[in-house]
Amino acid sequence: MPRRYVADLQRLQRDAAANYLLLQRLWKAPEEGWISFGLRHAGRDLGSLTLRQLERTRWTELLELQLDVTRSHPFLQPALLQVRSYHDVRLSEVTAFQKRQTREGRYSYPNEEMFHPDEKVQVNTFLGETLRFALDKGYSLELEASDD
Repeated sequence: MPRRYVADLQRLQRDAAANYLLLQRLWKAPEEGWISFGLRHAGRDLGSLTLRQLERTRWTELLELQLDVTRSHPFLQPALLQVRSYHDVRLSEVTAFQKRQTREGRYSYPNEEMFHPDEKVQVNTFLGETLRFALDKGYSLELEASDD
């Protein structure tokens, strides 16, 4: 009988805290309610990352993160995430990935939605990797447009 997956709560909290800090570096809450970055690596445009504010309350904020890929690249695929930031505790976590809600810390496998047992860890790790990539390889599309 396979061992049952046990959620690593310390890792989830650590990832959520790191994702909050990374997201704050990218998201400055512009008046338009959205911001876009181009992604470039080794002189090639790979696509764009768009952050859009869906909801803002006193203590939380819900953002949509959309990764669009202009060229086929083995490490980049289009993605759509909803991310909830909790400003009072400085944590951000993925609440939906590819329009599918991820609510549980672990899932039995197989399940109807075909979530992995550690789905929550995987999507939050993906968020962190995407934000780090955007900070490292991203550029402002507004600056590019104004250079013309």
